Parts: sequence; structure tokens; C-alpha cells
Amino acid sequence: MTRRNRRADYGRILIVGTGRAGVAAAEELRRQGYPGEIAMVGAEKEGPYDRPSCSKGILTGHKRPQDTRMPFHDEDLTWYLGRRAVDLDPDNRRVETDTGESFAYDGLVIATGSSPSMPKWAAEPGVHLLHNLEHAWSLRRALRDAERVIIVGGGITGSEVASAVRSMARNCVVIDSKQQVMVRALGEEVGNHVTDVMRGEGVDFRLGHRVASANRFRDGWMVQLDDGENLVGDVVVATTGGRPDTAWLENAGIDLSKGVVCDESLRVVGLEDVVACGAVATWPNLRYGPQLRKAEHWISSLEQGRGAARTLLAEDGDPGPVTVIPRFWTEQWGLRIQVCGELVPDGEVSISEMKRHRRDTARAGVVVGYHRDDRLVGLVSVNAAHAFTSLARAMIATPLPAVQATPMPLQTDKPLNTEIAEPARRRLASVA
Repeated sequence: MTRRNRRADYGRILIVGTGRAGVAAAEELRRQGYPGEIAMVGAEKEGPYDRPSCSKGILTGHKRPQDTRMPFHDEDLTWYLGRRAVDLDPDNRRVETDTGESFAYDGLVIATGSSPSMPKWAAEPGVHLLHNLEHAWSLRRALRDAERVIIVGGGITGSEVASAVRSMARNCVVIDSKQQVMVRALGEEVGNHVTDVMRGEGVDFRLGHRVASANRFRDGWMVQLDDGENLVGDVVVATTGGRPDTAWLENAGIDLSKGVVCDESLRVVGLEDVVACGAVATWPNLRYGPQLRKAEHWISSLEQGRGAARTLLAEDGDPGPVTVIPRFWTEQWGLRIQVCGELVPDGEVSISEMKRHRRDTARAGVVVGYHRDDRLVGLVSVNAAHAFTSLARAMIATPLPAVQATPMPLQTDKPLNTEIAEPARRRLASVA
């Protein structure tokens, strides 16, 4: 297909999704000199806001909803808020919304993110989710009179909720199927250290267990675990994640098995003049290999949004791959936790303790590096911001490996390497 001069062709670019990825795409379109109309369609009635605040300042009362507004350059953008996309007609280039409106486009950016999934065990209404600002405000009100909070899910959000709950002098119990919190995000080493800190802060754990049922009990809840234990609490919060918001794309004739499948430049496979970014997209991030990957955190969504915009405006020729180094941070329990890159399970792991003589490793500072083929590909630090910054900058500056994208459709069930080496672990000298 011969690509035309996109800047001249597009009269209107429609961006569906007003989160970090969608707003970043709009800003980049203007930065690249696109002069046409940019229409922003979003399901939430609020304008763009800082979603991470939902599990932090909103819950503790340090922030009000209006304090979470996301700063952005909004010149010459047309906003259509409170409109949820329900269908995409790629032949006629139109997006239908639940308000009965139909939005035409010349170029389309899909940035609808993820939608919360209510766990199967939550048969009765009243279980709190924490996916958007409305959820956070509702949970904030419920916490005012709560004495014991049951949190299902020990990921980043669940741990942040637990930190907020304990800061309000409420009791809480965290349930997770893993033996440590935040294992998927931080790896086992750091996850174990953070679990110890949380336990020392008074968090009651039920690790290695799943919820079998949750039922109303008098003025509160009774949650039954898979081993038959019953837990009683005033509030139940489910932080069990979400799924790509793709229901409105089911009639578009594209692969939605892992989200919206894109090529290495974030062009949606099977559609013309359509790109995707953020938590809804899956694409071969060639920095790490040809397999389909997702990048769901705030910084990654921002970078994907910018990359998708550049791809959409690409003139004749290849726009080049969009490569992202996943990175994020969280502050909880007096810990500043930072992550950069990919925590490969089959690589070599190096552990550096800032002050080895202290028993509270996490508070004293620790850096964990993940290596593959003698190359640093992942990094996690706790209370070691200076060391993390130096190593992360070097990692980001490393040239892109020579990896070719797999011809579409991509296969996601094949390992990146045909030979998986046994993990080799070494403890480095402390760098106090």
C-alpha cells in the first residue's frame, strides 16, 4: 500500500479515550504540526485526570477530585465527554457512542485503556473497585466509618490501598494467591522485602489463598477463602486488575485476543489509518523481541501515545518502530519503589544492598538488576533513587538491539529464546 502525505489527507483525527495515552497522542499531533481537527471522545464525564491519584491522595483525603486534573496543552481540541464508544465501522470510518451519536474520522487513535472486571466471587453488589475517580471517591466515603478493610489483590494498587488504610488507623487484611505482594511488578526479591515491611506496619496477610465467596453479613461482609477460613470486614476492595476495553471493537474484524493487536509501529493490524496505544494495545516492542507485549503504566502510555501519533502522521516510507522501556514508581510505607525495563524470569539476577548491616533491607535501600546475555534489561530499586537513576539512564541510552518483527499475525505462544538458561543469582558487594 502506498502511503500518502497524512498531514494533508486528514481533516479530522478522532481519539477515543481521554486518559494518559489519548491526551499524549493529541499533544504530539499538534507538536508534529497537524493542523486539522482533533476530536476527543471519552466515556468519563470528567476531563483528563491523574489516575494514579485514585489509590493515593483521594483515599487519604489529601486530594479532592478537582486536584487530580491532568495538566495538558488543550489548544484547539474538541471534547466529547461522557460518551462511551460502542461500535467501530471501519468501512465508513465512523465510531458510534452510547448517546446515539456517530463520529466520523479520517485517522483514528484507539486509546480506551482497560475496563475493570468484577471478580466471579463478588456475587452481591457493594464490593468496591478502584479503577477510576468515581470508584475512588466512593471508597473514600466508605472508609470513613470502616474499622476493618479486606483487600483482595496484593499488586501495586492493592498495596497502595493498604498503605492508605493503615495511614487512617484502620485495620486491613490483604489476600493474594502469591506468597509475596507485587511479585509480578517487582519480582520475588523485592516483593519479599516489601511484604516484610507491610507486615511490620500491621497488615494482616492471607497469602497463597484465593477468595471463594463474599457475602453481606449484618452491617459488613463475610469473605470465605479457598481453605474454608471466614474473614469479617466492613469494606471489601477488589484490586484484581482489568482487561483491555475492546468490547466496542468486536465488529471491526480485528484480532482482540490479547487486546488490540498492532504492528511494531502501533498500526492496528487489519485496519487502515488506525493506531492504538496505552493499556488497550499489544504490539511487538522490538527492544525486547518480536513477541506481543503490553505496556500499561503511566509513563509507557504517554510514550506510546506520542509514538502512535507520529505513526499516524508518517508520510511516505516507514515510520519506524515504537519502542518503550517500561518504567514506573510508587511511594508507600515510607518506601520509594522504582522499576525500569523488563524483569525477565530466565535471566541473571544481581542484588545490591545499600547498607548490608541493617536488617530492614527495603528501608535501608536495595537495587535488583535483571540481566540477559550480560546486558542489563530490568531494574528495581527501593529507597535507592540515586543508584536507580544512574543505572536507568544507562539502560535507556543503550542502542536498540537488531530485532526484526515477526510477520503478522504474530504468534504469542512461542518463547522468545529457544534455550532458557537456568537463573544465575549473585549477590554484589554493598554500595553504601
